[in-house]
Amino acid sequence: MSSFTRRDVLGMAAALLPVIACAPDVTNSTPPAVDAIPDDAVVITNDSVLVRVERIPALRTIDGAAVLLAARVIIIRTGTTTFRVLSAECPHSGCGVSIIDTPRLICPCHGSEFDFSGNRLAGPAPTGLRMLRADFNEANGVLQVTRSIAPQLRPNSSRA
Repeated sequence: MSSFTRRDVLGMAAALLPVIACAPDVTNSTPPAVDAIPDDAVVITNDSVLVRVERIPALRTIDGAAVLLAARVIIIRTGTTTFRVLSAECPHSGCGVSIIDTPRLICPCHGSEFDFSGNRLAGPAPTGLRMLRADFNEANGVLQVTRSIAPQLRPNSSRA
């Protein structure tokens, strides 16, 4: 069994220093916020979702996107008064698409990827995401999303 001298240990530490210095800082990194939304911003019923748009920081700017995982919808602001709303139900196995990596939406269960129009980009999903009807009332700043059928999603391994 060989023993290391203090000089050996210091030499190894010096050799690793450039590697450690270049490594990403994972202690301060945060995953994309999902459902980090004020309670009064969203009202969910069986067939619709009412969203007070200005209460959701990600939707205050054009091209901003938010996953409302509890409502099982993804909202993308496309203009001052226009929005695109997609079902968060992955067509592969029903998991909740819950990761926004602009300009992609990702399902954490099996890695299916979609663009902000809902088109399938990669992964096992056979189709893109379903578009939902949405009407924006500019006077009160409320987006009403119509869901014909309340989705029955399987819980994600990364989010419940």
